[in-house]
Amino acid sequence: MMAGRARDRPAADRANGNRNLRMLPAACLAWAVALLVPWLLDRSMGGSVAGSAKSGGWSKTAGESRGGIAGGGTGMSVWLMPLVLALPLLIAMVLLAFKLVCLVAAENSDCKGQVLRHPSRSCPRNRLPQGCESPCIPTVPTLASTWFGPRKLPTLAVLAAVALTASLAAAVGHESARSGPAARQIRQGKALAEIRGRAVGPMSASSRRGWDCQAEIRLQWVTVAGVRMPSDERIMFFARSRSCLLQQGGQYRARGLLEPSAYGRPIPWLAVEDGTKQVEPPGPCRRLIARMQRAFLEQTSRLDDQGRILVPGLTMGILGNQALPGSDGSLGRPAVEPAYTTRLTQDFRASGILHLMAVSGGHFMILASLLVRIMRALRSPPLLMALVLSAAYLGLGMLMVPGDSVLRAQTMGLLSAWALAACRPAQSLNTLSWCVLLVLILRPSMAASFGFALSCGAVLGIGLGNRRLAALLEDHLPAFLARPLATTLCAQAGTLPVQVLMSPGLPLLAPLANLLVTPVVDAATVTGLLALLTSWLWPPVGLLLARLTSLGTGVMAFAATWLGEAAAPAAWPPGPVGSACLVGLGLMAMIDHRLIRFIRARGRVHSWPAAAAANSGVPFRPSAWVSIKGWLRQTYGLLAQLVFKK
Repeated sequence: MMAGRARDRPAADRANGNRNLRMLPAACLAWAVALLVPWLLDRSMGGSVAGSAKSGGWSKTAGESRGGIAGGGTGMSVWLMPLVLALPLLIAMVLLAFKLVCLVAAENSDCKGQVLRHPSRSCPRNRLPQGCESPCIPTVPTLASTWFGPRKLPTLAVLAAVALTASLAAAVGHESARSGPAARQIRQGKALAEIRGRAVGPMSASSRRGWDCQAEIRLQWVTVAGVRMPSDERIMFFARSRSCLLQQGGQYRARGLLEPSAYGRPIPWLAVEDGTKQVEPPGPCRRLIARMQRAFLEQTSRLDDQGRILVPGLTMGILGNQALPGSDGSLGRPAVEPAYTTRLTQDFRASGILHLMAVSGGHFMILASLLVRIMRALRSPPLLMALVLSAAYLGLGMLMVPGDSVLRAQTMGLLSAWALAACRPAQSLNTLSWCVLLVLILRPSMAASFGFALSCGAVLGIGLGNRRLAALLEDHLPAFLARPLATTLCAQAGTLPVQVLMSPGLPLLAPLANLLVTPVVDAATVTGLLALLTSWLWPPVGLLLARLTSLGTGVMAFAATWLGEAAAPAAWPPGPVGSACLVGLGLMAMIDHRLIRFIRARGRVHSWPAAAAANSGVPFRPSAWVSIKGWLRQTYGLLAQLVFKK
């Protein structure tokens, strides 16, 4: 019975998709290729599209510095492009050749011609082949024959196709970013330019000293020295009071100084003194959303300091100090002192709950669970449920400030909805793998995004270890504590390698901080979304809901301040070395866990006969509290039996 349950558990995991890891190697390979190809192109060209922040200008390419092709610097890339695209194919061919050699070496020499056939199909069942004294299976099952067997041919073909596609997309994206008119101009130096483009996100407070606001703009054309050139680049727009009137989704014309970025993302900067003109207003839907966001920010400006900062961050993905107060795009006074904002952000980072200051997948999960319950109560068909979920995901994504974690959550939600429409079970890890593949192929620059990596790492950690860790913790803790603690630990383990790349040190109290704030995060998220939806219609109701959300964020601020000041993060090697050490520790822990399970299974098989093992039932594992109570009871009994002599 116990053996039967052990066999049924992997089958159940495969049925509901919890252990579907077939596309995970392809996603990891695509991510590695998307990071490697731009690095190789930059190293070969002697420069980077990001430029050098220390020198104040973008580095020139090898062709430009040596007097090569003027303005383009593409001579080296023309020769290097076939080599970069052929590298994954060469690796795949080497792997296939190694697989074939291993198969020939491991196959039975008496059964010739069976190398490329499946071992179970080489000979009829319960029958030996003619001329063979043993079944036509490998005599020595080696690790090479396991990983490079005939059943791995489709996997290797998929990996080769993914590597080729990802390398092609990364090379094309890198070259298009380098060869844009704005990028070519700033490699030569600063210049006055006139641009026309669409605002990708809303206006926010400027991170650059001397400027009031900033926004990201996707260009349509650029005019430099009287020459108009079409462009599809993204630039960062900086402006002052009168020019801070941009709305998300609208088209604008502006004239300013085009210059390279001094910090942050490697995209051009456009500093506009005055002269922004609206060419096309946003659509009706986008104007309604902008009105809702402005009304919500007006209500949150009446809260205390922590509410002004955290309520918009938890609800919309933009902190209160980064948003522009006031209505109709008018500038207002900053809501919170910068010193308090810096201290609060540092406490959240030290306590390991910095992700609560931005929108994550929790918003989409709460909305999806609510809609699924309603639709199931109404007996809705899967297709209608998928359409409703898709519309809800798209609408919620439009309400949020654009971000990398929002993109990941929205993409995974849409893929899950399409799977529901096809009557397929939920497969979180498979959906994550397809999400990574689609995003990196369509936008290869997301491979270098820390927000996207943190979001994917959290989902990967939860998908790999949440069920088993929760089952282990439920033996020692109540369910309402074991489940959130397991989710927190798994998400923290998945994001630690990326966190080390961002800032050195390991937050030791992060599990405790997440456990303290978990009971209030969902409730605060729901009330915050309701406040966002009602502030523009009923301001008093929106203010009441915002105050309720502020109570939840107050608990988060208290936990962050208390735990952030209690213990400093543990020292750890920074950069890629620290990430590699963490990954190695994780692999060692997984190997040790497998070895312990294997040793226990062998001991159980040798100590119990087969007949008893079939009817032995489920092994009893006492919880920690039961063990402590038994120890206390036995200790009290022994102490009660003591007799003291006079």
